[in-house]
This record gives sequence, structure tokens and C-alpha cells, in this order.
Amino acid sequence: MFVRISIALTLSALIALLLAAAPLGSAQTIPVQPPANTGISVVGQGIVLAQPNVARITLGAEVFDQSLANAQAEAARRMDAVVTKLKAAGIPDTDIHTTAFNISPQYDQRDQNQPVLRGYQVQNLVEVRTTNVGGLGPLLDDAVSSGATRVFGISFESDNVEALKTQARDQAMTNARAKAEQLARDAGLTLGRPTTIEESDTGGVTPVRFSNAPQPAAAAQAVATPIQPGELRISTTVHVVWSIQ
Repeated sequence: MFVRISIALTLSALIALLLAAAPLGSAQTIPVQPPANTGISVVGQGIVLAQPNVARITLGAEVFDQSLANAQAEAARRMDAVVTKLKAAGIPDTDIHTTAFNISPQYDQRDQNQPVLRGYQVQNLVEVRTTNVGGLGPLLDDAVSSGATRVFGISFESDNVEALKTQARDQAMTNARAKAEQLARDAGLTLGRPTTIEESDTGGVTPVRFSNAPQPAAAAQAVATPIQPGELRISTTVHVVWSIQ
């Protein structure tokens, strides 16, 4: 019995010794280098043009008076009339919101050390959103005739931008596939499946923007203020790598 135990202990010690003496590198796996990327890499672009169906504009009243109370009262009267006209044109309260209300003392710099207060300027501005893009000119004329003295920041957009971006992506992928098929055909190869697709929405949506500040006298003219909404340009770019066969 003692002999069997001694033999077993001797074998265990020998195995442990062999394992300890084995080089560390023998237990590590050798990494396999991935094959070099092969395929056809192309860039496709999609551009969609659309008519804007939403317009945004900032307008309001800017009043100056020697008396702050008079300036505030006149600015309030003008803005009440403007907002009433906007609502009468069918614009809901949710699409009219105040963006600025400023009171600015105005000074005459007669003496560098003693500026003289000559009055106060009160400014009240609202941003208006309208879906009647074709009627934007008459709307501006009505606002000016009601008392608006500041009109600027006209911008145009679409309420279905995501659908337009989807069309642009479809065009970009179609454009990329056409390029890849041409390159494969010219090289005598067969185009496989896409292995990498990356989108770069660098173009985004480019609305037509311009500034316009009609004066109150324009309201007396019989011709409505002309507004040109132009077009919206929605673009996107895709980088696609196709496998080859």
C-alpha cells in the first residue's frame, strides 16, 4: 500500500515539474491575421428637390419715445393689432410665440463723460409659423398695415422632411450600386453583397433664406409684397463597399 502511494506521489510531482518547466509561449494561441479587405468602394449621392409648405417669419413693433411709458403703451397697442390680424388670417395661437421683448435706453453722446438720455426704444417680436406659403406676401402686408415695423428672418421648410430624406437615401444607394456595377463590369468581375454601408448626411436640408424689412408705407401700395419660396434641397451621401466574386 505504501509503495503504491509513493509511486502516485512521484508521478504527480513529475507532471507538475514538467508543466512548470514548459515555456510560457506554448500555452498561447497564435493570432490569425485577417485577410486584407477586398472589394469595390464607391460613394453614392442622392438629391431631392421639394416645394416648401411651411414658412416661418419674425415680425413685430419697434417704438421710440422720450417717455418709457408711452413707448411701452404704443408697442403694446401695435402688437395687439398685429396678433389680432394674424389670428384672423387663420394662424393658431400655438404658431405665434414671442421671441424678444427689449427696452433699450437711447443716449446722445454730446459729451464723452456725460451722455444725455434722449428716450427709450421698446421692441416686441414674435415668430409666426404658417402653412399658407402662397399667401405669405398678403399676410406680411396685413401685419405691416396693422402696426408691424420690423419684419425679418423669413425661412421655408417642409413638414415631411423625413420622407424626403428617405427618398434621398434611396437615390444615394441606387447611385452607389450603379457605380459599383460599372466598375465590376469594366474589371471583368461579379459584384457581390455590400459589406459596409456608411451614410454622411452632409447636405441635410437647405432651405431658401432671405431677409426683408418692408416699411409701413408699402401697405398703401395696391400690389402685394412678392415672396419667392424657391425650393428645398435635401441631400445625403453613402459610402458602400461591395464584395467581389
